[in-house]
Amino acid sequence: MNKYGVIYYTRTNNSKRVAEKIADQLSCELIQITDNINWKGIIGYLKAGFYSMTNKSVDIQFLGHLEAAEEYIIVGPLWAGGLASAMKTLLGQFPRDKVHLVVTSIGSHVEDRSGYLSVHDITSNTNNEDAVIEDLVKGLLTT
Repeated sequence: MNKYGVIYYTRTNNSKRVAEKIADQLSCELIQITDNINWKGIIGYLKAGFYSMTNKSVDIQFLGHLEAAEEYIIVGPLWAGGLASAMKTLLGQFPRDKVHLVVTSIGSHVEDRSGYLSVHDITSNTNNEDAVIEDLVKGLLTT
């Protein structure tokens, strides 16, 4: 069993970039999930916000084979102040006490932080991506 596994969901590739940095620094498996929905353009952007705000569920697929791990670093975006629908579906498949949640957004923070091993907010308006990743990885490697 691996110590860590990194799983990500992305619409604009921001969460992908973050997940790749984390997986590279931890030398661990990186798996993408998809919901096979077209979120591109202004219509996709508006639809994404609607799905998030109304807690609309989506089906997800793992792109690759996810190996069992002791802990998972799950990376994904906030849409309209809430987790992306695919993230909500994904998080429903893992106990929170095995998850380090990393959320990317323009400036918002995830509200429901209870039960996770840790929660990290990366916001583009504060340009804190590298500092947050460094703190997360350093914390994981020293435990």
